[in-house]
Amino acid sequence: MNKIISDEPAKWLEKAKWYEENEEWLEKSARIAIKILHELRAKKITQKELADAIGVTAQYINKVVKGGENLGLETICKIEKALGINLISVPQFESNQALFNGHSSMSVNINRNNAQPIGSEKHTYHNKSKYQPERETLAKGEMLLA
Repeated sequence: MNKIISDEPAKWLEKAKWYEENEEWLEKSARIAIKILHELRAKKITQKELADAIGVTAQYINKVVKGGENLGLETICKIEKALGINLISVPQFESNQALFNGHSSMSVNINRNNAQPIGSEKHTYHNKSKYQPERETLAKGEMLLA
């Protein structure tokens, strides 16, 4: 009787785990792929023509439009320019300035190396700022924060 079960471990479990771990960017990559394919068809541009326009191989564009390629910002920008579309957008905001007390500003430093999702654990705020509020002297030596 022939063996039906292999002695080698199943690779499907390994692959399924990888997909689960990379679900967020794979989902975004698939959406980008759909948009690129739509634009290529609408503008009657081949994958080879897009590849030539942005300086990559047709095989690479084929991987991109299958939705499994982890695209870098440089590649995304080249595709956007070549197709005249917007694939991603970043909301504009002032991340380095926070209004303090109506007329002063202080820097906000965001350490992205050890970033954790908001609410993932309790954190204590430590003010390392050299900013010291100006004090106004009142009658009889009383102090008031400006």
